[in-house]
Amino acid sequence: MNRLQRSLVCVLVGAACSTSWAQSQPASEKPAAKETKRPVLLLIDDQVHPTVELSWIVGGEEQTYTAQLPFTAPSGGEPLQLDEQDSNIRAYVAMGGTRVETGAGHPKGAVLRVGLTKIDSNRAFFTRIEPRTEIELSIVGVRFNQPVKAHDGTGMMHLKYALGDLKACALPGTARNQYLLSDPEDTLGGRVIAGENATPGALDGQPTHGDLRIEIDPDDPTLVSLFVRVPYGYLRHLQDPWESDLPGTFFEPIHLHAEAELIPIDAQPLDREPILPETNPSQEQSTEQS
Repeated sequence: MNRLQRSLVCVLVGAACSTSWAQSQPASEKPAAKETKRPVLLLIDDQVHPTVELSWIVGGEEQTYTAQLPFTAPSGGEPLQLDEQDSNIRAYVAMGGTRVETGAGHPKGAVLRVGLTKIDSNRAFFTRIEPRTEIELSIVGVRFNQPVKAHDGTGMMHLKYALGDLKACALPGTARNQYLLSDPEDTLGGRVIAGENATPGALDGQPTHGDLRIEIDPDDPTLVSLFVRVPYGYLRHLQDPWESDLPGTFFEPIHLHAEAELIPIDAQPLDREPILPETNPSQEQSTEQS
């Protein structure tokens, strides 16, 4: 056997011995495999269709519209009916909302949205609603892909008005969007102005105010419901020159949606500090149906 052949035999024998030794060692002594942690996106289960319920007072009695809806794009929606009688409202449920669009959302969060749009913008939104009563809107049975909790203070309602109504009241097109906020200190990252295009604390649950709350199923923290109650008078545009909140005396929005942000159960809430606005949401182009 020459030198080259002896070297090759040694290499092969050494490799075999090394492999045999490694296989004989206890699992605890083997080098640990390197774990790679990938972020898990917070998503909804779109195979589970939640129930939307909308109600208001007519003739002293509550009338309620209910529909089970799939998740869709934030526009249009399905017409709501009550006892086979058509309303002037389409409803939809979607993920994503104004808070994310303005850059004021949690990086790990997801915004749940339920929206209403007028079918005929020239007709009343909430037909024959009683003066000084409230609208109640809910979305029940939303399932996420992991346990969640409400991101406190993120509840809000976005109101969008027809350009023709703004023009008739000598208001600029930039006044098209208004915001009802649950947190009295919220500014959507410094992008809204109280009394001009926003009402901070409008949905904080205080007396005479509206309310927006998130409920998490205590037995299943992936199951979420959103409930919102808003006085009808809050739908009046803050810059409407006619100072009346009675039905028929002010121009209504043609679209509204309620939203709140959910975050993973172990995520830390944001300390939302106001920032200098680069743009105002009232000036941004909306993707929602006009």
